[in-house]
Amino acid sequence: MNSRKRSIANIIINEDRPTDLCFDDIYTWVIWQFPRKRGKWLCGAIRPPIASHSWLPALIKPAENIVQVHGYAERDFDSPQEALDWLIASKAG
Repeated sequence: MNSRKRSIANIIINEDRPTDLCFDDIYTWVIWQFPRKRGKWLCGAIRPPIASHSWLPALIKPAENIVQVHGYAERDFDSPQEALDWLIASKAG
């Protein structure tokens, strides 16, 4: 199966399913972590080091240094809260 992908700040993100990344992959990105859990994950959002780039919904496992990016959302998010709201509504993860 060929997955649709795109590159954001030299990181490859799936456009049709979640992308698992480690903290080392995105060490220059902003990670916004909320105290809301989704199973064993914490809800959050990430943004690359590009001033005009939107936020991407994400699930985070801090103890394992894993971020699951949900870059397939059909809209852009101007704030981490908007990305969180989408993540909660979509029941992703």
